[in-house]
Amino acid sequence: MNSAKTYSAQDIRNVAIVGHSHCGKTALAEAILFDEGATTRLGKTLDGTSSLDLEAEEVHRGGSITSHFGWVEHGGKKINFIDTPGDQNFFLEGLTSLLGADSALVVVSASDGVQLQTRRSWAAAVERELARVVFVNKMDRFNGSWSQEIEYMNKALNAQLVPVQIPVGKEQSFCGVVDLFELKLRRWVPDGSGRMKMEEIPAELKDEVEAAHSAMFDAIASTDDELLEKYLETNDMTADAAKSAFTEAVKRNRLVPVLFGSAAANVGIQPLLDLIATTMPSPVERGTVPCKDAQGNPAECAHNPADPFLAQVIHTSVDEHTGQLSVIRIFSGGLSKDMHVLNASTREDLRLGTAFVLRGKERIRIDEVVCGDIVSAAKLKNTHTNNTLCAPNHVRLLSPMTYPKPMMSYVLITATRNDDDKLKAALEKLIEEDPTLSISVDDLTHKMILSGMGHGHLENAIERLRRKFQVNVTTDLPAIPYRETFEKAVQNIEGKHKKQTGGAGQFGVCVVHVEPLPRGKGFEFVDEIYGGAIPRNFIPSVEKGIKERSKHGLLAGYPLVDFRVRLVDGKHHPVDSKDIAFQMAGVKALKLAMQTAGLKLLEPYYKMEIVVPAESSGAIMGDINTRRGHVDGMDNHDGTTVIYATCPLSEIQRYVSDLHTMTAGKGTFMMEFHSFKDVPGHLVDRIQKSSPYLKEAHAAEE
Repeated sequence: MNSAKTYSAQDIRNVAIVGHSHCGKTALAEAILFDEGATTRLGKTLDGTSSLDLEAEEVHRGGSITSHFGWVEHGGKKINFIDTPGDQNFFLEGLTSLLGADSALVVVSASDGVQLQTRRSWAAAVERELARVVFVNKMDRFNGSWSQEIEYMNKALNAQLVPVQIPVGKEQSFCGVVDLFELKLRRWVPDGSGRMKMEEIPAELKDEVEAAHSAMFDAIASTDDELLEKYLETNDMTADAAKSAFTEAVKRNRLVPVLFGSAAANVGIQPLLDLIATTMPSPVERGTVPCKDAQGNPAECAHNPADPFLAQVIHTSVDEHTGQLSVIRIFSGGLSKDMHVLNASTREDLRLGTAFVLRGKERIRIDEVVCGDIVSAAKLKNTHTNNTLCAPNHVRLLSPMTYPKPMMSYVLITATRNDDDKLKAALEKLIEEDPTLSISVDDLTHKMILSGMGHGHLENAIERLRRKFQVNVTTDLPAIPYRETFEKAVQNIEGKHKKQTGGAGQFGVCVVHVEPLPRGKGFEFVDEIYGGAIPRNFIPSVEKGIKERSKHGLLAGYPLVDFRVRLVDGKHHPVDSKDIAFQMAGVKALKLAMQTAGLKLLEPYYKMEIVVPAESSGAIMGDINTRRGHVDGMDNHDGTTVIYATCPLSEIQRYVSDLHTMTAGKGTFMMEFHSFKDVPGHLVDRIQKSSPYLKEAHAAEE
């Protein structure tokens, strides 16, 4: 097997391709591979010929569900690109790959403009201080004003976007761009080959080009005080001075260049690659990377090949045949075959075997890797996305990507006992690939729960369970975790347990006061025994019995919460009193307290932050009211409305899908637990009858 070439850190460009779903990110990546000779045909997602969409589900959906990696050499520079998913169900997993990027290529569909995931991608790139370039795609489908579109984008992204080209032609007549630095027309042959020729600017475009050229120079001059002063004096700037200032401004995030093209038609790709190679920052130019030392103190590392090894796992994939593959971004030092490193996140020693560079499905061995590069390694034990790898004698820990809490959950029901045995292991492998998934166990039903970012996210995970790991499951929504609590306080409730079996008997009596507590206070047990009415060693037994009985209330079988039990008196027998007797006394005391005081049902409410287009805000707030929710406030930001609300969980279990439908896929939200509140009286009877825990409640009474 031939090995890949090793590049210096100065000659590497790490670019994340980001944007909304179906804006053409993968088509752009495929065009890059084809134009640079890395593939022999222009792959397309929709016809299943993409070299980047590796999963069967991606071919079926016609879009990416995970990040994919590739690289090309252009102008002597190695360009590593990361094709990230734009679907809101898989978007966050793709953002993890930004840990490996030094710049972001933001793809915007000309016909759709700046959409929700474009804004989120942009915000993530700004937060990580990545240099950015915008590629306005699908110009062969656009019939509007490109200059107006740039104005809209400036407002939507709150950025200073600077076109370095202007498009020529509209819709099917779109044929190329005028380069505003070279003042030449680049015209592409309309056969998808990517072949291009340089022409003089047509006379009918000269006024438009002159205005755009002047606007670009004004923007460049404004980024440097000394340059601006000279420019204002002479109203002129040399091409070399303009390019130098432009490059510096892009690297420092003072300007964002905009280019135009059509990835599917293979138009506009070469100028984009030229700009990435000459203008986007190398790893060295990103400066130092914050981290922590072995004691947790703040530290920094530089992209220096002479420094100790430091890297981070930015992506994990699991193949049912070849096992786990970890994609690694190297921040300092270098990597060679069979090198021993430390997983600083788990404190386990690892041997890094053969390293590979990825090009979609293709793996190419690389014998030596320098800092700044992105490579992959197979079968690293107990190593997952976000983990830091470092030199064993120089421990450093890089910050992981953090994820919001899951938005939706499914109970997983296995078809056979054999599937039950395989399920947990398969789920753990799924989470290695996608850290935005999580698993838990229902504390009442003891069934496995899979949680994720939405219906599509979970359905895809279920399909991968079946296809990759041959685990057959059906799904259901988790039961709402209702709770029960006391209506009022009661005093002097006696729990008495007496049992005579012919030999030694069982005897224990406890007297308790029970009172409700404010929401969220949980359970309190207070020992107020004086004078030895109950021996000290049996008081924990009473508490244990009360806790056991509180697992299922008498109203609908849900756990009891927010109450205090004060143990005030009791009786014991010198022979028959024992641990089990006082446990049973506690059980009977709490049961009698429930019957005497009465219970009420509580339901969980969640805080919600819902982001929707401004025109949808009225409908969304009305919908919140129909769900027994309450709108707490709202903010407006450049055509987007953020609605703050609280809603009962029972009304929003499918809200991901509902919001997608109500906003045509343009809305998103986050939620987290807020509090338990009383269930309205008219719903109590229905909840009682449908409770899956009544059987346990009745069993506890016996």
